[in-house]
Amino acid sequence: MNITRFACVIGSAIVASTLHAQTISDDFESQPIGVFPGDEWNDIADRTVGSPAVASTMSVIETTDAKGISTRAVQTNQEPGTNGLYQDIEPGSSFHHLSIDVRVDSMHSANAGWPVGVGYSRYSGEDDVNANPHAVIYVWTGRVWNLFIAPGEGRPAVDLRVNGPQFIVGQWYTLTLDIDVETGLFEAKIFDADSGDLLNSVSHTYANWDSATDAFTSITVFDGGDVNSPLQGQATIDNVEYSSTPADECAVDFVPDGTLNFFDISIFLAAFTAQDSSADFTNDGSYNFFDITAFLSAFRLGCP
Repeated sequence: MNITRFACVIGSAIVASTLHAQTISDDFESQPIGVFPGDEWNDIADRTVGSPAVASTMSVIETTDAKGISTRAVQTNQEPGTNGLYQDIEPGSSFHHLSIDVRVDSMHSANAGWPVGVGYSRYSGEDDVNANPHAVIYVWTGRVWNLFIAPGEGRPAVDLRVNGPQFIVGQWYTLTLDIDVETGLFEAKIFDADSGDLLNSVSHTYANWDSATDAFTSITVFDGGDVNSPLQGQATIDNVEYSSTPADECAVDFVPDGTLNFFDISIFLAAFTAQDSSADFTNDGSYNFFDITAFLSAFRLGCP
């Protein structure tokens, strides 16, 4: 590679680092059974004020996935109060995509709250996870999915039915929640985790969304257990995937021009050498052989 082209590649790498997504990916297979998951996960117990639960509020279990194959997943404790976990995301992102497998293990009446909600919230160090703003897909009495959108600064929340069939207790579903932060467009989808068939969906644009005051800082899983009720729901989650890049974009297309070639590899290697977050394909904060392997695997699969 000549000096001019090398300089262009390095320059492109700097530009690309601002274009590529923060990603989170965890199937919990490396997590020890019987304890709260490690890595970047935090217990929701430190974000509850009005309905505190006893930490740890979730634990890794051995179970089966949607196809009946043995797997590790994370299950909420069946205890009063708010149980769950969260992980930080970059608040300045203009787009959020979350995909997560969810199984409702136990469902009780409305008096016991909801057994699981998954989505986004904002945490400043003092806020209750149940406070605004947040946006979550949650399950409710009647075995239905709802999308709850609550902006900040006291503006009204929106509670929407995610149209489609009722869910079945004990069955795995894949939930996705996409948010265009600039426009306030929310899209929630429910898939059969086994077949991949789309079962439920709803789309809504919040008319007065403010991308500055309504910024999210975490992906969140939590329940709504009533501290005064002996009956509590329970749920299990697996295969968490988060990206601040729209699903139709391609993380390995570093130029980006819609084509994968030598230049994408060169820019990735430059970002890898600089320990830029765009090259952390294993999302573990380290830069090593595993990131290169993950990049090459994704590169071979190509872009959608």
